[in-house]
Amino acid sequence: MSPARHVSRFTLPVSRFTFSAVLCLSILSVAHAQPVLPPVQDPLMSLMLSQPKIEIATQVVATATLDPPIVRPGELSIYRVSFNALEESVQWPKQLMVSPQLTIEPGAHGEHYLPSLGKLEPETVINSRVRASGLGKFTLPEFSVQVYGQSVKVPPVELEVVESPPPGSPKAKLLGLEFSQTNLYVGQAAGVRVILPGSMQFLSQVQLDGEGFIVDQSAQRQRVDGLSHSFVYETVLTPIQAGTVGVFAQGFPGAFRFSLGTGHQQTVVPPSLLESETVALHVRPLPSQGQFPGFTGAIGKLAVSDVSLSTNLLRLGDPLKLTLRITSAGDGTLARLAPPPTPRLSDWEIFADTSENVTSPNAATFHYTLIPLTLAKTTPPIPFSYFDPEGGRYIDATIPPQPVTVVTGGRAPDLSVLRSSEGNGQQEKQLVLSELAAAPGARFGSLSPAQQRSWFVLVQLAPVAAILGLWLGDRRRRYLEQHPDILLRRRARRVLRRQWRQLRLAARQGDASGFAAAAINALRVATAPHYPAEPRALVGTDVLQLLGSTPNNLETNGAKDVVRRFFAVTDAGRFALEPADAATLLSLQPQLEQVLEELDRRLCPA
Repeated sequence: MSPARHVSRFTLPVSRFTFSAVLCLSILSVAHAQPVLPPVQDPLMSLMLSQPKIEIATQVVATATLDPPIVRPGELSIYRVSFNALEESVQWPKQLMVSPQLTIEPGAHGEHYLPSLGKLEPETVINSRVRASGLGKFTLPEFSVQVYGQSVKVPPVELEVVESPPPGSPKAKLLGLEFSQTNLYVGQAAGVRVILPGSMQFLSQVQLDGEGFIVDQSAQRQRVDGLSHSFVYETVLTPIQAGTVGVFAQGFPGAFRFSLGTGHQQTVVPPSLLESETVALHVRPLPSQGQFPGFTGAIGKLAVSDVSLSTNLLRLGDPLKLTLRITSAGDGTLARLAPPPTPRLSDWEIFADTSENVTSPNAATFHYTLIPLTLAKTTPPIPFSYFDPEGGRYIDATIPPQPVTVVTGGRAPDLSVLRSSEGNGQQEKQLVLSELAAAPGARFGSLSPAQQRSWFVLVQLAPVAAILGLWLGDRRRRYLEQHPDILLRRRARRVLRRQWRQLRLAARQGDASGFAAAAINALRVATAPHYPAEPRALVGTDVLQLLGSTPNNLETNGAKDVVRRFFAVTDAGRFALEPADAATLLSLQPQLEQVLEELDRRLCPA
């Protein structure tokens, strides 16, 4: 092997290895140079992670206080019990065992969180209202409450009831609760003010407790009174049931810090949960008499202050926008006001644009789209009414009609195109839309499609019923073709019934010859299908032979004798020199009826 070939075989693998190593190092350097972007985190998850953690205490402690501990007889004292636990975990007893001279009623209850070293500790507060009827010292005894599945002892507290408390004794700290009026109607809104007296305090988690009313969350306002330095919480309450409705307020007062001017700060910590006295609202139902059309539940002092149109001149079928504004001088009566209902008319189409409606406590703006279907001169009136609580009656505030001008019209032809067509010697017809009809067309009782009507199922079943009827008819025809005796018997039965009626009529009229002839015809017709034979070709022997094969009592009743006598009298009248007297046959009608009944039964047996 030559040295040159040896070198070439050795250098080829080395060059390949070098190229691969350089390529890997280049890829690693590029990957290392690219910045690694952090993963995008959900904003909601980020907000949840940024919140302080809630510390659930392993050792639950209960504290009990009386506010105030010294009262007069009948004076209110708040029995306040606090737990460092979640409210859902506290199983408060339904009734507390106290002295007979004490009355205790449920009060406010709630849950809030206290900051502690970057965490939040829950605190549940349960209030009870205590009043004493006599003087002395009363002890609210110790009792157990289940919290987190374990028993927690509530310590005892002592209430002292004296005739006159010592000077400077504190009184129960209560919230003030004021209503704009306490005599209301169902659905009438009333303004509510919750007042926390004193300075440097505020309320959180304000609630109105009770049943039979709703609170407008959009009408809440908070402020500090500049004169009394009291915190004021305002909202709107609406009763929804008649009768006496009890309402009281509750809230957690906040803690403020203020500087003493020396670099030190002092914290004011008010009681953990405050409540107000219960206020009774007297709610009356709305009267059922005197109500006007268009009443949607509006109550108060209302007025239609402004009605405007987008235009007064429009073509037939063009939309017209109507805007109306309703104002109120009451306590938020329009926050939930429904728009006046749209009437259904034959000459106007009216639609309520609910997406553009704007309501506020003292004003509401509603928009309607009107489409004229005839050459109207005014817009239609829109019914609207409300209830005046001061006068105790309904007020008709129908939106009055507005003057408009509706004209017919279409698109005018383009004259320049017509002129160019005439210059070229070509006449082109201008295509225009036809005008709208001056009067409405056919009316329909419902806009629901045909497949949702009740008769649609019957129409769909009609072809099936027709095919089934044809199939049953063909099946019957084939059966009768195979059994022709059925038709013969039915035809004979019809003729028998007709002859039967004739012989009865002849018997009533005393026509003996007609009676005998009808009887013979009936006997022959009823006997003919059994042979078969022509009825006129049958004689008495044929009828007697058929009756002889009948397993019944006709033989004992002389049926064959009756048949022989009828045929003998009839044959004598036709062939004998002296005709027989047929009058004697009238007395045999009962026996003849039995024979015909038996023959009729044999024609169509059950």
